[in-house]
This record gives sequence, C-alpha cells and structure tokens, in this order.
Amino acid sequence: MISSLFKKLFLLSTTTMLLTLLIVLSFSKISSEQKQTKVELDTIIDLQLRVDLLRSQLWVFLQFGDQPSLKQVEYAQAELATQLTAYREQGSQFDNIQRMNQSLQALLGQEKRLYFSDINSQHGISATRLLHSRYNMIVQNMTEELAHVHRVVLDRNADNLTNVMTYAAAWLIFCSLLVSFVAWLILLRFKSDAESIKKAIVDLAKGKLDAKVDTASMDSEFKVIAFFFNQMTISLRETTVTTHELEEEVKRQTMQLKKKQEQLIFLSEHDPLTGLYNRRAFDKSLESAIVKANRSGCKLAILFIDLDDFKCVNDTYGHDAGDVILVTIADRLGKVTRQSDFVGRLGGDEFVICLDLLQSFDILPQKTQQIMKAISEPITYNDRELKVSASIGVSHFPDQTKNKEALLSIADEAMYRSKQVTGASCFDGTKLTCEGMKSEVVELASARKLTP
Repeated sequence: MISSLFKKLFLLSTTTMLLTLLIVLSFSKISSEQKQTKVELDTIIDLQLRVDLLRSQLWVFLQFGDQPSLKQVEYAQAELATQLTAYREQGSQFDNIQRMNQSLQALLGQEKRLYFSDINSQHGISATRLLHSRYNMIVQNMTEELAHVHRVVLDRNADNLTNVMTYAAAWLIFCSLLVSFVAWLILLRFKSDAESIKKAIVDLAKGKLDAKVDTASMDSEFKVIAFFFNQMTISLRETTVTTHELEEEVKRQTMQLKKKQEQLIFLSEHDPLTGLYNRRAFDKSLESAIVKANRSGCKLAILFIDLDDFKCVNDTYGHDAGDVILVTIADRLGKVTRQSDFVGRLGGDEFVICLDLLQSFDILPQKTQQIMKAISEPITYNDRELKVSASIGVSHFPDQTKNKEALLSIADEAMYRSKQVTGASCFDGTKLTCEGMKSEVVELASARKLTP
C-alpha cells in the first residue's frame, strides 16, 4: 500500500495522462482507418468509372462495328490498364481485374485481326459473335469483382474499427477503474488523516494539552504535520501558564492596545502642536453639531480667528517663539470656551471656534470681546514679552446659511473684512447669505466693529 499522498497523486496524474494518451491514440487510429478506407473507396469508384466507360465504348462498337469505335474501346482499355498499374501498389486486391483487362486486351487484338480479315465468312461471323459475348462477360466480371472488392474494403474497415474500439474500450475501462480507485483511496485516506488532526486541534482548543495525533496509519505528508503538532502540545504543556496569569496578561495587552488605539485616534483628529482639532476632525464635529442643531432647534456660531502680527514675531524671534505663541493661544481658547464648544486649528495661525447649543446670538459680542482680550494678553518667551492680536470673522447658523461649507466661508470672509482694520477686531455680518458670499462686494444689512 502506498503510504505517501504525493505518490498517490503522482500515480493518479500518470494514469490520467495515460488515459488521455490512449484516447488520443484511439481517435488517431480511427481517423487513420477512415482515411485509408476513403482512399480505397475512391480508387474503387475511379476504377468503376473506367469500367463503365469501357462498357459504353464496347456497346458503341457492338452497335456500329467500325474502326473508330474499336479505337475508342482500345483507348478506354488502355486507360483502365494505366489506372490498374498505378493502383497496384495498394495491394493484390485488383489483380483479378488486371488479368481480366489483359484478357480483354488480347480479345481486342483478335478483334482487330478479324476486322482486317474476311469477316463475312461463316467462320468470321461465328468468331466475332464469340468475341462479343466474351466482351460482355469480361466487363460484367469486372463490375462484379469491383463490387466484391468494395464489400471486402468495407468489411475490413468495419473489422479494424471494431478491433480499435474494443481494445480502446477495454483500456479506457481499465484506466478509468484505476483512476477511480486511486482517487477514492486518496479521498478516504485524506479524510481520515484530516479528521484525526482536526479532532486533536479541537481537543487542544478545549484546553486539553495532552491532545495527541496518532500517526500509525497516516500518509507521510500528514505524519510531518502530526509530528509538529505533537511537538507543539509538548511545548505547551511545558510552558503553559495559569488561567489567572493568562487573564492578567490579556487584560494588560488589551489595555495597551486600547491606549495605542486612543493615541492613534487622537493623532488622526488633533493638531500635533496645539492638541486642538485638525481640519478633518473639526469638519466632522461641525457636521454633527449642525445635525444636532437641526434636530433640537438650537443655533450655533462659527468664529474664524487669524492672529495679527504673528508672522512678524515668527520671523523676528524664530519658529520656536511662534510655536510657543500657538500653543499658548490654543490653551487660552480652550479656557474661554464652554465644554459644549469646540476649537480647531486649520493651519498656520488660523483658528476656528464653534459655539454650540446657542439659544440666541446675544452672547456673541461678550464672547468675542473675551476671546480678543485673552489672545491680546502678553506671552513670555525667553524673558521677553510677545504680543499678538486677533482678527475674527463670525457666521451664524441657521440665520445666514444651513450649509457647512458656506458657514465656514462666511466666517472666513468676515475675518478678512476684520483684518482691514488695524489691531484686534471682529466682523459680524448677521444677515450675510450664501449668494452674497459668492460676489466680490458683499452687502451686510447689519455690521458692527468690536474692539477690545
């Protein structure tokens, strides 16, 4: 018994290849037999046509008995002789016809001698009649011989095809049974070995560290897998820890993963310098705030903040000083906003605040004053006092627009209007609309200038 899955598969594939080769050879043999039979039948048909031509020429000669018709008979007989000579290499099946044709040739020679002698004598007339009857007999025998050869060819072809089909069918049945047997053997052994390994793995999953795979009747490939599995269970029994220790380790690893996940989420949503929301996180929070405002009927305001004189400080005292200013401003903005509000840094020295859950906008003047004051307070850096101010633009939801992008754009445009004024300032256009926002000159029905 073969104890290797590879060897079984190799035997199966080899047998399949032999089966395929046998089928190809069988069809090739059948095709060859058919081609040979076709050639022989074509030869018989050609000879039959020659014999029919000879018969027709003889009939003409017997009707007219003149020299031209005799020459046509001789010509037809000569063509038949030529074809028989050409087909002689196919075998001896046309030998009888060739002998008949030779006899016919001899009779035609006698016919010519009688034709030039006294054919009107009693002896000549009798000889001529005898020759004519011999003509008909020979041509008839040729036709019968061709019919016999035709039948022999067909019988031989049928016998050859029967033999080919019989041997091919026998080998096909044998190879098919062998393939089926090998495939069934592989299936049974594979299923048995796989079930043994599966049972051992299930036992191990249930905590049975003494699980072991019996390799006595396995194929060599599965024996290797079973050997490593058994070695693994031995190592597990030697190195396994208690359930309590395992639970503690799982808790510790889970906490570490949770902390790392929280860190990754924080880094993906917050500005790495200030810790404020980045643009993506601010947009996401603003979307949620707009949905909540639509549902609750509350209002919200966007404060777009740009630091004045920040570039001058940054160029004069360096990027470290600029970073200190940004971090300090971010901390101050967090202190002057409510817990429901959220602050983001859009990049550079631009900040944005969303005042959420507002019942009205009456709080805005006081809140913007508070923010400008907090930003304008001095910042100490390397024993120096640095000061920056803020230009603020305000937009209102839903009074001005219900669209998130339009809300930010209105606040941004209002901020740029505020920057036209020297020093800290806030521009609040309470009736700015989305359509007015697209034009170069925006008309504001109510605007007020606030200074700290």
